[in-house]
Amino acid sequence: MNALKTIGWGLYLTCSWTWCIGMFLPVILIDRYGWAGFFIFAIPNVIGCSVFGYVLKTPERSKALVERYHGALASFAVVTVAFHTFFLAIVARYFISELPTWWMVVLPAIVLCAGLLVSFLPNKLWPILAAMVWCTSVGIGISLWPGSIHVEAAPTHPWQEVIWLLPITTFGFFLCPYLDPTLHKALQSSPSKHSFGVFGLTFALMIGLTCLYRDAMVVGLATLIVVHIISQATFTISAHIREGWLCEIKSRRLLFAIGTIIACGVAILVAHRSHETIQGMADDYLRFFVFYGLIFPGLVATFIWTKRKFTLVRGVLFTLAALLSLPLLEAGYIGSSTWLCILPVVVFTTWVFADHN
Repeated sequence: MNALKTIGWGLYLTCSWTWCIGMFLPVILIDRYGWAGFFIFAIPNVIGCSVFGYVLKTPERSKALVERYHGALASFAVVTVAFHTFFLAIVARYFISELPTWWMVVLPAIVLCAGLLVSFLPNKLWPILAAMVWCTSVGIGISLWPGSIHVEAAPTHPWQEVIWLLPITTFGFFLCPYLDPTLHKALQSSPSKHSFGVFGLTFALMIGLTCLYRDAMVVGLATLIVVHIISQATFTISAHIREGWLCEIKSRRLLFAIGTIIACGVAILVAHRSHETIQGMADDYLRFFVFYGLIFPGLVATFIWTKRKFTLVRGVLFTLAALLSLPLLEAGYIGSSTWLCILPVVVFTTWVFADHN
């Protein structure tokens, strides 16, 4: 029975971590850098989340971290829900051609409402729901195999540029899991930390599925792929609504709800921005990674790793470092000066070693 529960919570991890990142970023990276772009995304992503359970090891350590940094975890959940709202809006606008424009508001709204309803499920049902969602996605992947496999990739950028992206990719994927409340939920609920080992295998299949439909993101999504995207997005949204709400202290839960609504509204407005080409949409999508490549991993590095408290002075210093890093990431990740992406990582890494308690 414990083995089944461990597998179930491993699948919960997989579905809660199969974001609009894993379902779309590989498409962009393979287009830009070929298969080298996929591997600099996939390897740190799988390893970073898998080792989470083996680093914290016990539910008690997870609960202590959640109690101390509840505000940061709740903020992580808000941004993640908003990111998925943006993604669903651009899916409706750019990739499902038969839908009218107003569906870019309706589709995110439907999924958000569905996610809110699912978030009320009792704890014991989440692994079962995860198994159903995961099996659905795997079944869709099997239906795409092998006709959709295209090993050839014609990158638009030199593959060597991924060397400069590897530090910030690793920085983000290795540290972001510690602020994801759904990962803490799995560690606290699973009978074994080996659920994170299950995650490593089952999540690798999920991002492999993205490679199967990457060409469809250009010509228009098939119905089965839309089912995969919406089911995974609904699960992720519902899990983050639930755990973001629960990890926050009661006096601030209303603020969490209001913040989520406002963030989702802003995300939909961003998705409405007019672009001459689809590349402009992709650039807006990539700009969300300032949270997952800089802000959240930076918070983990400078506060959790160093075991420092949030103070006004440290908050101001962190904000200044983040703001000064924004143009570097814009020029590096959106522009052509990829090497600039390494500088924010150097700044925060230096801060950690200089300030470690």
